[in-house]
This record gives sequence, structure tokens and C-alpha cells, in this order.
Amino acid sequence: MGKKASIFKEFKSIRRINTAVAVALLWVVIGPALGSLGIISYLANQGANLAFPNFLNIILVSGYILVGTLAMGLALLPTTLFAAVSGYLFGWQVFPALVLAYLFASVLGYAWGSKLGAGSKDLILERYPKARKVFEEKQGSMGSLIFFVRISPVIPFALSNLLFSMVQTGYRRLIIFGTLGMLPRTILAFTSGTFASGIMAAIRQEGVGGKGWIFVGLLVVSVLGIVWVFKGKSKS
Repeated sequence: MGKKASIFKEFKSIRRINTAVAVALLWVVIGPALGSLGIISYLANQGANLAFPNFLNIILVSGYILVGTLAMGLALLPTTLFAAVSGYLFGWQVFPALVLAYLFASVLGYAWGSKLGAGSKDLILERYPKARKVFEEKQGSMGSLIFFVRISPVIPFALSNLLFSMVQTGYRRLIIFGTLGMLPRTILAFTSGTFASGIMAAIRQEGVGGKGWIFVGLLVVSVLGIVWVFKGKSKS
């Protein structure tokens, strides 16, 4: 109970510093879950009636990228769910567009996080001088940190975007290292969708939760990588 109270106390502290950031933290946790319930319910009822073309033209691809960017970037859907459903509905022809949608969603999520959290980083870190020192020392390792956070199967995409924006990792690092880190989970979810026998099967196979050894492997790599970043020597 003490741990829960502590977390609640820290949330209240953040709310006093910046209410918008506190609300955003709640949203990036709750929003994708609500979106999942909504889309799963819709697909369960209407999935059999959905019809999509066998090929994608520029208009369809552009629309797909826009929908994916907004859905993932605004924390309306989990990235792995979007990838799995995309794999089932469109197959590998849409995968490049999925990567682009993911990239744009990263930028969108970081942008609105930066807007909401403007000036909050220093205020928050003032309360944690040890954390401030660590982040100042590890600025040259932010790319590696982004990569290992992204590869984790337990850290939500939208939450990581908000955290990256709060510590100001920068767009360039986010795009390069974030995309590389997210690819393993995205490819796995997308591939599961392409092999699924039905839309609900694609949803059930989404992500890495049901693939124990892959889940553990990615988690171990992520944890060891994050520890290595913070324990290793700072880059010049």
C-alpha cells in the first residue's frame, strides 16, 4: 500500500507543477485502453462485413497514414493493435505506410507532449537533484535510452512519447532510435495479423503478450539496455 500511496503522491506533485502534464499522463495510459475496447467491439460486430481493395493507391495510402498517425500519436489506439489489424486487412503491401504512420505518430506525440510540458522539466527535476544530475550526464546517451525504452514490450508507445518530450530528447533522436527500437514489436504484431484466420484472431495475436519467450527476450534486452545506459560512462 505504501508504494501505491507514494505513486499517488508523486502524481499529485506533478499535477501541482503542471495540470496539463498530469492529465496527459492519465490519458496516455487510459486512452489506448478505451480505444482498444471501442475498436474491438466494432470489429467483432462489423468485421465480417468490412471490404477492402486488393491494392492500395495513393489516396488510400495517404488516408491510412493519416489515420494511423492520429490514432497512435494522440494515444487513441495501441501501436501493436493497429499493426496487427493492418496486417490482417491489407497484408505486406501496407507495411511501408505503417512505418511512416508510426514515424509521424512519434513526432505528433512528442510535439503535443512538448507543448503541454513546456517548462515542466526543470521544475520536476528540481525536486529530484539526483535525477537531474543523471540526465545531465547522460545527454549524449539519449539515443540509446530511446532505443531500449521503445523495444520494451511493457512501456506503452504514447507514454514513452510523453516522457521523451518531458526530458527533451529531441526529434532527430526520437525518429532514428525510436523507429529502430519499435520495429521488432511492430513487425511481430504485423506478421501475426497477416497469418491470422480472421479479424478477431488478429486482435488476439496482437503484440507479444502471448509469445512468452519473445516477450521475456525483449523485456530482458530493454532492462539490461536501460541499466547499461545509466550505469555506463557518459559519452562526450
